[in-house]
Amino acid sequence: MMLAVPVAPAWAADQAVVMKAPAATAVRGWSGFYAGGHAGYGWGTKKFVDNFPTFDGEVDADTNIRGGLFGLQLGYNHQIDWLVLGIEGDFSWSDVKRNDFTCFSFGDQICSAKPEWFATVAGRIGVTNGMSLFYLKGGAAWTHDRFTNLATCAGTQPTSSGGIPAACGDTFFAHQTRIGWLVGGGIEHFIARNWSVKLEYNHMNFGARSVPFEDGDTGFFTEEIHQRVNVVKAAINYHFDWGPAPVRTYSGPLVVKAEAADESLKRVSVFSGFDVSKYSYGGTAGAFIAPLRDLDTSGLRVLIMGEGGRYKYPADTGFIRGIYTGGQVLAGYGFEGDNYSINLLAGANATNHMLSDIDPENRVQGTAFGAKVRGDAWINPTPQTLAFGEAEYSTAFRSYYAKAKIGHDVTSNMQVFVGPEVAVFGTERSNQWRVGAHVTQLKIGRMQIDVSGGYANDSIVGTSAYGSVEVSTIF
Repeated sequence: MMLAVPVAPAWAADQAVVMKAPAATAVRGWSGFYAGGHAGYGWGTKKFVDNFPTFDGEVDADTNIRGGLFGLQLGYNHQIDWLVLGIEGDFSWSDVKRNDFTCFSFGDQICSAKPEWFATVAGRIGVTNGMSLFYLKGGAAWTHDRFTNLATCAGTQPTSSGGIPAACGDTFFAHQTRIGWLVGGGIEHFIARNWSVKLEYNHMNFGARSVPFEDGDTGFFTEEIHQRVNVVKAAINYHFDWGPAPVRTYSGPLVVKAEAADESLKRVSVFSGFDVSKYSYGGTAGAFIAPLRDLDTSGLRVLIMGEGGRYKYPADTGFIRGIYTGGQVLAGYGFEGDNYSINLLAGANATNHMLSDIDPENRVQGTAFGAKVRGDAWINPTPQTLAFGEAEYSTAFRSYYAKAKIGHDVTSNMQVFVGPEVAVFGTERSNQWRVGAHVTQLKIGRMQIDVSGGYANDSIVGTSAYGSVEVSTIF
C-alpha cells in the first residue's frame, strides 16, 4: 500500500478568531460520510444449557464475561434541520472473555468462552444541540464465539452423568458465528470542523444457539448457549467533505479556529487494494488523513485501515481454511519536501484468524491486539525516477511487512513509473518473500492505480505467482 502520493500544491489562509461575546459561529453540519476508530469495554453473560443427547433444560454453567475491545466504524448521516438520520456499521475485535470457569456436574470440567469479534449494522436517529448530537440506534449484530471444554477428572465429582462419560484429559473445541440484535444510544460532539468524538452504549442479545463441540477425533457433543453482551465505547470520527455539507450555526462564547471549506486543500487519500497468491486472497481499504492542513504540507497524519481475506494451508486431513480480519488506527507526522514524502506513524491494531478445523499447533488463530509502528518514504531523485519503501511491525502475532521498489517514468513526463520491487512479510508462524515488477501511478481521472506481480515463496504453501492492484484518490 502506498501512502505517500504527490499532490498539487494548495494554499489557504488560516487564522484564529476569539469570540469575546456570544455570536453565531458557522460549524459543519452532520450530513455526509464519516469513518473512525473506537475502543471500549464489554461485559455480559454466557449460560450453558444441556441439550445432548436430548434437551433437558439443566443449566451446566452460568458465567460472566468481560474485557476490552477495539474497532473501526463507517457511517452516513442526513440532517434535516435539527433531526439527524443515519446508518452505521462497525467491527470490533474483542477480548471480552472468561477462562477456566467451572462447568457441568461431572468430570471436574472447566470451560472457556470468548466472543472474538462483534459486527453491527444499525440505523441512527438523533437531535442536534449546537455542535452536539444525541442519538438512539438499533439494528442487527453478529459475533463469532470460541469455546473450549476440558474434563480434568482431578476432583471428587463422578466421571459420568446420565450414561454420558467424561473424556478425561481430552480438550473439546467449538466456534460459531451467530446473529442477534442491538439497541443503544450515545452523544457525539464536533471538536473541529471535520472531527467528532462520541461516547456510546450498546446492548446486544444473541439469543440461544446449539453449539457443537469436537475434540478433533471422534469425540462430539452439543450444548445450548445463551449470550447477552453490553458495550460502552469511546470513538473518534473523521467527516469527509464529499460534496457540499450543510452549515449550521451555534450561538455561544467560543474560542474557535476560522476554517473555511477550501476545496483546493487535499486533506484525505482514500485507498483500496486487492492481493492474490497461492491459496490466499485479501483486500484492504482505508483513509490517510492530514487533519490540520493538507497532504502536501508537513504535519500531523492519521491512518485508518481495515483488511480481510481468506486462505488455506495443508494439514494431515487435507486443507485447513482460514478467514482473517484486521484493523488499525495510527497517528504520526508527515515530512513533505519538493521531491520527497516521509511518514512515521504509531498506534494500535487488532487482528483475528478463524480456522475451519482444530489446529493446536497453529499459534496464529483467535484475536490478538498489538502496538504497531509504520514508516514509508517516497522519493523522486529526478522527475523521471522513483524510489519507494515502507515497513511496519505489530506485536499482534509478531507480524511484519516490508517492501521496496524503484521505477523510471516510461511516459512523456506523466510520472507513470515502471520497475522492480521486492517484499517480505509474515507472522510468528509463517514468512513469505516476493520478487516482481510494478507499474505505479497509472491515472484515470482522479484515480491513481498501481499494479504489481511476480514470484512468491511462502514457508507454508511453497512457491507461486502473486498479483496486486491498488486504487487511490485524493480530495
